Amino acid sequence: MRKARGFTIIEILVVLIILSMVLAMAAMVTKGVAAGQKRSITTTRLAGIDAAIINFVAVQKRMPCPADGTKASSDASAGREMARDAAGCSTQASGVVPWRSLGLSEPDATDGWERRLTYRTDVQLGKDNAMNMSSCDPAGSEAGATPRDCNTSCTSAALASCTPPAAFIGGKGLTVKNVTGVVVMNPAAGVNTGAAYVLISHGETGGGGYLNTGRLFAGTTTDGTEEAKNYANLPIGAYYVDDSIDDNPGLLSHFDDTMSRTSVLGLINKAGLGPRSH
Repeated sequence: MRKARGFTIIEILVVLIILSMVLAMAAMVTKGVAAGQKRSITTTRLAGIDAAIINFVAVQKRMPCPADGTKASSDASAGREMARDAAGCSTQASGVVPWRSLGLSEPDATDGWERRLTYRTDVQLGKDNAMNMSSCDPAGSEAGATPRDCNTSCTSAALASCTPPAAFIGGKGLTVKNVTGVVVMNPAAGVNTGAAYVLISHGETGGGGYLNTGRLFAGTTTDGTEEAKNYANLPIGAYYVDDSIDDNPGLLSHFDDTMSRTSVLGLINKAGLGPRSH
């Protein structure tokens, strides 16, 4: 009878190498699927907050102010708007979605990685009636500074007293750029495409987002220069960066933030507070 032969060391090593490669490929696939699920959860939650903001504006006729992200979930004031002042929503550093003020739960205001979604709005849009254009008239020709409130004395018999929509909108909103620095939303008078608000998920790396403990997450990698402009602990910025226009992996660190944004006029119309013919 022939003598049974065992595996050689080389054969065993080959099997181990192949097994390691298979396991590594499986881990990469699993990680990719998990990341995709978390991005999908984030997109769904952003859409839910968009809808809640529309409802808030329709009732309150102004933008909600951010909540303080440094407050832990156990704090009774967590998720509630920070105080307004005469200028509107002046305090926005550490600002996150005010989930309680919007009638949402805290998980509704977090992304797929369980970090609170950063929220910013134009300071002046937090004032009373700052989102109410119902007294403006497209045919109005009232002269005056821009921006200004709609003249509530507007009548069809005196359109010269009616505020044109451009005079109400001009200069309001936030500036949004893509990662290459191109302006994609511009509040300047004459352009009138400023964002009424921005919602920001800090993505898989997570740098600059708040945890439900009130602690700012440092991130899993070093963030790039543009990504750092979206950090929640900063005061209201000169502009915010959206990667949906032009994602550039060539930056210091790959940009993975996700943003939801709506123009001032777009939100006003969705809330049913747009200009009307008198």
